[in-house]
Amino acid sequence: MKREKVVLFGAGRIGKRVYDTSSVEIVAVIDNNANIGKTFYGVPVINIDEYIKSYNGTKIWITVSKPDVIEQLLREKGILNYIVPSEVYETGTVRYDKDISHENWVKYIVDMFDKRGARVLEIGSRVVTGTRNRELFNHADYIGFDYYEGENVDIVGDVHKLSSYFTEKFDLIFSSAVLEHLAMPWIASREIIKCLKTGGCIFAETHYSFSSHERPWHFFQFSENALNVLFPEAFGIKCLKKGCSNLIEGKFSDRASKYLQGKIVEDLYCHSEFLGRKVEEKNLDLIKWEDLSLQDIAGGTEYPKP
Repeated sequence: MKREKVVLFGAGRIGKRVYDTSSVEIVAVIDNNANIGKTFYGVPVINIDEYIKSYNGTKIWITVSKPDVIEQLLREKGILNYIVPSEVYETGTVRYDKDISHENWVKYIVDMFDKRGARVLEIGSRVVTGTRNRELFNHADYIGFDYYEGENVDIVGDVHKLSSYFTEKFDLIFSSAVLEHLAMPWIASREIIKCLKTGGCIFAETHYSFSSHERPWHFFQFSENALNVLFPEAFGIKCLKKGCSNLIEGKFSDRASKYLQGKIVEDLYCHSEFLGRKVEEKNLDLIKWEDLSLQDIAGGTEYPKP
């Protein structure tokens, strides 16, 4: 199968990253005059006039931090065969896990836990968007928990006090699009852990980047690493999988600070996901967040060194 031939517009940091990661065949690169006549990974660096003369008709991939400027320049030259490829918006540094990605996580956890005798709790179970996960658990004992009464809700309550509603523990506790609406998620996470059996799992999907919604109770947005911090090993949870999914093509608007206007925003993902297993029963009434060190919750990582 032949690879699509493209010309990059931009030989800087973004252009180099796109060259390294894309599956297309890059035949030339348009760049500033200082680099004309040189090569970029072995392909010629050209100007727009040379593109029109020798490459006209070949699609241009704009690979600069402010693509609006280049789009205007190309239109002025009568060149309309261009795109800003999705590769521009993704650096490859954010973890993605196919199993628990937005489109796959439901099937994944159902396959793991829909077994006779298993107890499953969904936090935020009320039917809001038409989803009714109860129907997918044909064998497990499913319980729906929500802040309000409604369809698919068995118990109404506050997740910040979750352990006060149950005497038996669960094999799986899961939520989707809930954590961003919790005023104190660090308290809720401890309550969730208290309600898990040893060997049981927590799955959480929430938003990393998304439109503000259900205000004023839209409090937080989480990376996959933030979810890992909420469910740390210090509280007995081992991370099994985490990641982000659904890349967003973002850029700053003309209402942003002038130096940012039109600039792309890399690594925006709509969803973040976390799956962890309770491997040890801890007395969380005796362990508090303020007792933990950064090393306890950062999983052996550290802030990038200067």
